[in-house]
Amino acid sequence: MGSAYNLDYYLEIWSGMIRQKIDIDKELKRLETEPDRIKKEKLQLIKELKISSADKHLFYIAADIIYLKAYRKDCWFHGCFVAENLYKEIGRRLGLSLNQVWMMGWWEVAPALVKGKFDSEILNERIKFSVYHQLGKKGEIYIGKKAKDFLKRLILEKINIESVDELSGTAAYVGKVKGKVKIINLPEEMGKMKKGDIMVAHTTFPSLVPVMKKAAAIVTDDGGITCHAAIVARELKIPCVVGTKIATQVLHDGDLVEVDANKGIVKIIKMAC
Repeated sequence: MGSAYNLDYYLEIWSGMIRQKIDIDKELKRLETEPDRIKKEKLQLIKELKISSADKHLFYIAADIIYLKAYRKDCWFHGCFVAENLYKEIGRRLGLSLNQVWMMGWWEVAPALVKGKFDSEILNERIKFSVYHQLGKKGEIYIGKKAKDFLKRLILEKINIESVDELSGTAAYVGKVKGKVKIINLPEEMGKMKKGDIMVAHTTFPSLVPVMKKAAAIVTDDGGITCHAAIVARELKIPCVVGTKIATQVLHDGDLVEVDANKGIVKIIKMAC
């Protein structure tokens, strides 16, 4: 959760589209007609493959799930945007910044408003390093040494990344390409991406779409066939392998890789260093 995008963000996306010589009117028209085109293609596939009524039902359920998964995020983002004024008012009454209010547990807000204060130092410590742990209905926020000790107790899968020369995941859209890796996890990292690079990310989200359009292929640590990266890759017809778990740990900017999305495999051809 964070502040809403400002005008500069949208101007940067607009100028990026102009630099890529994207016909904006044509793109808008494509977006307007895309739902009808997809609907016709689905009906044609059902007819050609002679899909049974039972399978057709599953087909439509899967389509609804994929749509709702993306729509759920849109609703969440909008909810965060709408709630921001509420958080600002809470901050005004408690003498806290917006960032500090975001670090409060929901159960802490009402008592703090009744008292008219909340310890800002606790919130500052949470901003530095904190872990939210929920077991059942009860949640706790750990800070400092307690947070670090909690993480140490977790059983994490350990992989010897030095010996890895091939990654495997789930094929989200087929294709086979070679290219140089660019690790892109945040919008501010998009500037290093060139057309034809292989985009590697822990996960993707809507604000990364402009840079995804430049990618020859997309590889992620997280996700399955209904994740954001998979949906966008299918829309853009870009080879995509998701759910590799360790791509961002193993790969580095400049590494030469081959993405075989037909098999869900990423081969390291040459390391950058």
